Amino acid sequence: MISLGNIDKFIDSRFQRVFILKGINLSVGQGEFLTLMGPSGVGKSTLLNIIGLLDDDFEGQYSIDGKSIQNMKDKQRSALHKSEFGYIFQAYHLIDDLTVYENIETPLLYRGVSASERKSIIADLLDRFKMVAKKDLFPEQLSGGQQQLVGIARAIAGKPRILLADEPTGNLHSAQAKEIMEVFKELNKEGTTIIQATHSRENADFGTRLIEMLDGRIDKDIAL
Repeated sequence: MISLGNIDKFIDSRFQRVFILKGINLSVGQGEFLTLMGPSGVGKSTLLNIIGLLDDDFEGQYSIDGKSIQNMKDKQRSALHKSEFGYIFQAYHLIDDLTVYENIETPLLYRGVSASERKSIIADLLDRFKMVAKKDLFPEQLSGGQQQLVGIARAIAGKPRILLADEPTGNLHSAQAKEIMEVFKELNKEGTTIIQATHSRENADFGTRLIEMLDGRIDKDIAL
């Protein structure tokens, strides 16, 4: 489904070229639950951004379902970005002037989901994450952990084919973290492809494959 060939990402300074990613070759099949691990600054988030079509400033080949990303027009790439991917960001990226309910609703609007179906999906997610009483609050009125839960609910609301998660449980206490990982495991069983970047080996153990990164490269590729 996803194929990366010899991906390089670098910054040119006056005197040298600094590589963030170097020679990344990676294939991800439909229905895999893959974890990227490694020290901070190793390129995990950068790789997620490239896979999620949030960063097109790289060299190498990237294709989805056999179709080259580089050969797509901006409009095609944008449509793919909205229809196929769900994102959970380390920094939440909630929309400040939208309520909890409206933030979760956003991807459903992009996908043209009917009003009655949107209402049902959002009600289920608010209940699942124990956020019903918070639905009319704005992000600034929530704790960091609550904002993270809203970000996760928003990411999975549209049932994306590919879910990308950057430190998805970093702001949650252990019980919440385990609950979220159980949700991920359930989504994966239903066919969602998941790629997460994390420092947590406990989170990695919920997946099917572990990619250990070092100095912008893939160091180990381990089946779990």
